[in-house]
Amino acid sequence: MTTRIVRVGNTLTVEIPEELAEQAELAPGEPVEWVANGSGSIALVKQSNPPTKPRKRKTLEELLEGIPEGAEMEKIEWGPDRGAEIW
Repeated sequence: MTTRIVRVGNTLTVEIPEELAEQAELAPGEPVEWVANGSGSIALVKQSNPPTKPRKRKTLEELLEGIPEGAEMEKIEWGPDRGAEIW
């Protein structure tokens, strides 16, 4: 699979095709390391002990699942309206 090197600001960046990233199980933001293999060759290697994966963001429906229907939160009195917040 062929790709290219692009300049982003002062950094050279290698574009990784999505299909290849999926096969290598690479995700955006995942820590990796460049390793020189000799005479103009490099390899991209996953860190052996990466930090825990970020949790999947929940949908609004998933967040609301645990709240009983018709439940109300405690109302908080913040004092009288002032300035631009007056409706």
